[in-house]
Amino acid sequence: MVVSNSLWFQKYIDEVFTEGHQNGIYTSDGRSRKNPNINYGTGGLMHGKKYVLTTSWNAPKTAFTLENEFFDQRSVDNGVMFGFHKMNAFTGMQLLATHHFHDMEKNADVPLELDHYSEFLNHLKDKL
Repeated sequence: MVVSNSLWFQKYIDEVFTEGHQNGIYTSDGRSRKNPNINYGTGGLMHGKKYVLTTSWNAPKTAFTLENEFFDQRSVDNGVMFGFHKMNAFTGMQLLATHHFHDMEKNADVPLELDHYSEFLNHLKDKL
């Protein structure tokens, strides 16, 4: 399942970034031929735009936070989704907020999670 989702995600990124080159997403990777060692990731055209990321996991939150657990004490945002955030930064977008649902298969309290998500969305309205 993860491999399948990863392949679709990669296909989406490839198609969006190919179409978006010189077409509203980015002009270049930001570097110049004069000094190609600096300014990578600064050619985005989406400055001033913000994005929100929501994910759901079977893994409990502790799988990300506890020592010797599967995700090596790396949060969703600084671990698994780090590349996604950098891709958006490449375009010039800024992260507004993230919300991650954990332990959704074995230990979910769906009404509570939906309440938390509703609070999250209401809080976002104040930031827009």
